[in-house]
Amino acid sequence: MAVSKPVYAAQVAIYQAYLQLYEHPALFTAINADSMALYAEWVPFDGALAQRLSDRALNIITATEASELLPRGFTDATHVECRLCGWQDRCWGQPS
Repeated sequence: MAVSKPVYAAQVAIYQAYLQLYEHPALFTAINADSMALYAEWVPFDGALAQRLSDRALNIITATEASELLPRGFTDATHVECRLCGWQDRCWGQPS
């Protein structure tokens, strides 16, 4: 899961950390929409990932409170993730 869906791995790590569920692995399940096959994977707690994400969130909150702009994740407003983002106009300073 950490390789194919890193966003899910991050979410699981944060939940495990903040809900104090790190002693036991999480059970991640998914359904293949094409074949309806069920997939299950035990996900052990990744403390380093949870800490990095928590530190990153604190950095964002601290910068926001100080009215600082952090560097963008992408250098081009036409990047696919920027184009699909609801905050694109605000981030890139384009009129809405």
